[in-house]
Amino acid sequence: MTLFRGILIFLGALIFSVLLWAYVRLSSAYEADVDLPIKLTAPKGFALASGLPERLHTRVRGAGWQIMLMNFSKNANFHFDLTQRALSPEAIVTLHSDEISNDAVLPSELRVLKVDPDSLQLQFGKAIEKRIAIESRLEVSPARGYMIAGEAHVNPHFITVAGAESVLDSLTEIPTQAIAVADAREDVDRSMSIGDSLENFITIKNAPKIAVHVDVQAIGERKIMAVPVTIEALPPQYDLIFIPGVVNITLRGGVDDIGKLSQSAVHARVVYDPIVFDTARFIVPKFDVPKGMAFLFSEPSNLRFILRRKTIVPSQHKEAKGGGHAAK
Repeated sequence: MTLFRGILIFLGALIFSVLLWAYVRLSSAYEADVDLPIKLTAPKGFALASGLPERLHTRVRGAGWQIMLMNFSKNANFHFDLTQRALSPEAIVTLHSDEISNDAVLPSELRVLKVDPDSLQLQFGKAIEKRIAIESRLEVSPARGYMIAGEAHVNPHFITVAGAESVLDSLTEIPTQAIAVADAREDVDRSMSIGDSLENFITIKNAPKIAVHVDVQAIGERKIMAVPVTIEALPPQYDLIFIPGVVNITLRGGVDDIGKLSQSAVHARVVYDPIVFDTARFIVPKFDVPKGMAFLFSEPSNLRFILRRKTIVPSQHKEAKGGGHAAK
């Protein structure tokens, strides 16, 4: 018991010594290079068009523990509030090193020593509004034996954003934040926010939460029986008979969707090509299946055919030739 107590005392003293040493060391002043993000509030009625990087390379000085806490909490940035700034006729604002340093949002007792670049020239344009589609960045990887049925459903699908015309002209979709889901065995629903990569260039009033739904189903197969084969682009003077005239088609898809599939949603067709029909003995049809389904194979895989010119009865031929006299 005495030995065990001695070991505990020793370990306690060792831990206290390490913590005391760390506190003393981290209380000393250090310098560190960090890349800090930027937040910008544009002048009233305007929106940023160009000139602002995502981050500024910054050298800071302060207590070691504060630098470590800043890196851990990610609570430091630059915030340029230009709401009351008067713009030049060219709608350009230049920020110099002193102003940039003063706009740093840092934990207390940390200060900026150097910023790279040491000045920024920001171009603004009149703020306009545009309705833009939302692009889902929800990446779902189904588990083995499962599949994603169809495309992700996004609600709302469009939002109205404000920004400079030069920015909005090139913006066709606005992405959500990126979220990954692996080994999905059931439908995936997530409430997502708009990604922040464009937050300094566009403004979204009352930004909604984006509901994203991805349909995940077990993989199934189904045979569709007796699908008729149709011919396209056949000249009117010909008759064409396929042998057989129907095929059985096997499809793969989500079990829910494939179970609801009607025979009329699947089509087998052949497009007439005189060169092919003059030389081939068998024809392989093409198959149109609903989106999200995969064609596997057909039975039979190819078709025999009989192509013949239509027979014209002489009386019909005479009427066709002199139809005007027959009418009398």
